[in-house]
Amino acid sequence: MSFTYLPFVAPGGQEGQPSAPAGMAPPALDQLERGHAALRRAARSLEHDVEPVIDLTGPARALERAVGAIYDAFDERADRLGAVRAAMMEIDSAAVPIGEAAGLDAGLATVGALLRDARGWLEHAEARLAGAPPTPPLDPRPMPPILASRDRPRLHAVRRASLVPRLKVPEPPPAELVAKPPPPIPRPRTFDELKAAVATLKQRAPAPGALPAAAEARPLAPRGDEPAARPAPPPGFAREIGAAIDDVAFLRARTRECFEEVAMVGMQRAPLLGDPFRGALVLERRMLAAIDVIAAIGAPALEHVPRLVAEAPVKDPSLAFASAMVLGCFAGRDALAAAEHALLRSERDRAFIEALGAALKLVPHELLPLALRSLLREPEPLLRAMAIDVLAYRGLATEDELVAAASDEAAPVAARALHHLGCAPSQRLPELIQRALTSAAAADPELREATWAAMALSDHPHASITLRAAMEAPEGGDAAALLLALAGDEADARHLVARAFEAPRHGLIVAAGWAGAASSVPLLIDLLEREADKAMKLAAAYALERITGAGMWEEVAVEDDEIVVAEPPDPDVGEPRELKLAQIVSDPRDLPAAPAPELVEQPTVDAARWRAFWIERCQGWDLGARYRRGLPYTPDVALDELDTGRVTPGERRSIQRELIVRTGHFVRFDPHDFVVDQEDAIAAWRPIASRASGAPGRWTRPRRRAG
Repeated sequence: MSFTYLPFVAPGGQEGQPSAPAGMAPPALDQLERGHAALRRAARSLEHDVEPVIDLTGPARALERAVGAIYDAFDERADRLGAVRAAMMEIDSAAVPIGEAAGLDAGLATVGALLRDARGWLEHAEARLAGAPPTPPLDPRPMPPILASRDRPRLHAVRRASLVPRLKVPEPPPAELVAKPPPPIPRPRTFDELKAAVATLKQRAPAPGALPAAAEARPLAPRGDEPAARPAPPPGFAREIGAAIDDVAFLRARTRECFEEVAMVGMQRAPLLGDPFRGALVLERRMLAAIDVIAAIGAPALEHVPRLVAEAPVKDPSLAFASAMVLGCFAGRDALAAAEHALLRSERDRAFIEALGAALKLVPHELLPLALRSLLREPEPLLRAMAIDVLAYRGLATEDELVAAASDEAAPVAARALHHLGCAPSQRLPELIQRALTSAAAADPELREATWAAMALSDHPHASITLRAAMEAPEGGDAAALLLALAGDEADARHLVARAFEAPRHGLIVAAGWAGAASSVPLLIDLLEREADKAMKLAAAYALERITGAGMWEEVAVEDDEIVVAEPPDPDVGEPRELKLAQIVSDPRDLPAAPAPELVEQPTVDAARWRAFWIERCQGWDLGARYRRGLPYTPDVALDELDTGRVTPGERRSIQRELIVRTGHFVRFDPHDFVVDQEDAIAAWRPIASRASGAPGRWTRPRRRAG
């Protein structure tokens, strides 16, 4: 699974999809969302921050009904005004016991304040809905047909009840079982009645020192003749045939299979080195087909998806991707909120949040901007960082939102915003860069690298000086060197090559390959001869391949991973060891050979071959020029490398940054997007790159400076 800081071509929607909620003014929609967010925080606090000093099941069920009513208002499953009022009534019913017990636990006081906040926002929404023109009664017209997705996901509309999360609160302890008291004895009025009462008491009282009588043993039921042993079934038939499952269990099992398919493809769709990115189209179609199956099953499948995440023993990031990817393809605020609920229950795990954000970058949901702006108001920095990242990735974030996020005190939030601001520089970007360089969070690695990237992409006047100094640091030096290679001029390229030869380091060698100076080829070949470290030699070989495009690839066996702890031997229990299957089914004289090692293609590290290639093929090169894949560098050459080159997704992101720098323009592109959107972005880049390719082999760049 890949992550990005650059926007992509377009949201994943297709024509003919349900539109955003009609008949509701944007202010009312925003107020309803704010009330939903406050109610969601109250529910989360009730689950995690409150001690069960009272029975919490009643307030929890009331909050569930309030959330369901809000979803009915969002998606118009009921009259919107009536649904908002129903939600307010449920909030009032939950607030009464919570307010009465607020003095017993501080968490209950917090829940009460959040409920008042939620009710206040709903009151504003109620006022706007009450003042709106009356709408005709709901018409139960048929839903639009479910259409299969092809290369982009479709937004499916399924008629169903609202998906309401189940709040987990401690159940009240069971009532203590007490023996039923005997019937009262009437008060005696005569001596005869008194004697009778005393006799009754003596009968009820146990004898002194007597133990309760043991329960009588029940006689065993008469056992008939045991049936004769069943004969062994024929080969291929089962001895016992299990009970048939019902229709709902069958549909849920099919839903689980499709859900796991989406999770698997989400992890595997990023191509490896040497694989064309268009090969992922097969996997993407497979993932979209699984989502279409869930849509075809309908409400039973959609209701089961949140349960698959909630009941998982481990909150794996692949589950986050799958839940957001599936639920984001179904219309309705409740579907998107079900994925958010899984996120908010994840204990703020960074990998879980990033995986869910990766799915939100692809889904076609019509209420995605509303949900993400709601997450921007969450107190957790990682949630705000994910929200602004996805908003900017989808091209939905405004400049004010990006500037506000870049000014955030939390380093993850500011870092994501600076990445995007660097792509389309704002007049306020220099001020934000200076603030990031001097803030208390400047030492944060993510914020530091984001600041460098914004400086490089926006042609900041101090970019070269800052990156030259940063590339010498042990922490972050490799990232600074790569940015200097992508955005620097000829002097920066010579400086990089000199430093890579004087003090070789893996990151510097890689950066020298991206810089592409023809004069660095002999130095890199010399480095291959004198360097003993395998990783350094391989980095030099890749750098030479990037500059020359020699194509001298060779297959190399992948070394086995080193196992630090030896596997303990099986204990000797006095029984003969089981033979391997190959020894059982094979003739001893013709046992199978040892498994072949895994092979991978990489450039040759033979310095003699590289020197021969340099002498035979590169004698006409201009040693003062820049080359890429054997051709004088131009943005057109870089775009061809982005389109058909043997590069990884990370390298394709570097080429995207390079195109922004060398053309002065910006086209949304990222390898995380669907294949068809990547192809559209490459087609949009083509005329821009052609116009900027008038000086082959030079480090020219147009002025793109902000401020």
